Amino acid sequence: MLKKIFFIILSFNLLSNCEYKPVYSNQNNLNYKIIITDFSGDKDMNNLIAANLKRNSRDNSNEIINISFNSRYSKNVLAKNKAGTITDYQTNVVVSFVIKKRNDSENFELNEKFNFKKIVDKYEEKNYEQNIKRNLANSISQKLFLRLAIIK
Repeated sequence: MLKKIFFIILSFNLLSNCEYKPVYSNQNNLNYKIIITDFSGDKDMNNLIAANLKRNSRDNSNEIINISFNSRYSKNVLAKNKAGTITDYQTNVVVSFVIKKRNDSENFELNEKFNFKKIVDKYEEKNYEQNIKRNLANSISQKLFLRLAIIK
């Protein structure tokens, strides 16, 4: 009984002295004015990423970040069945960023992949692919914001 009480007190003491801070806590505190200077590549991906950047830009901020990026989107055949018809696809998005803040410049690439099954209905497959593009653009934008939080 004494061991249990000691263990509870020790656990409470250790846990109360630890500082818990979520990984994404700095992401919402970004106070940058983001200016997109140039973008090229896949039009749909560029528009989605640019919309995410503009949504999170603070127009009244003194800190200005210039971003240019180039996106490459590809949809590759991942698998075929015995008859030779396509069963699985893999989408791949690679975005190269150039970030300029004050006199510093940083280049890096972000890569996202997603595998999915072929849908018989072409209209449904196209809508599903657009949804995948939107999700990949959101994922890349989130990774970019995490990178911007580190730059400070």
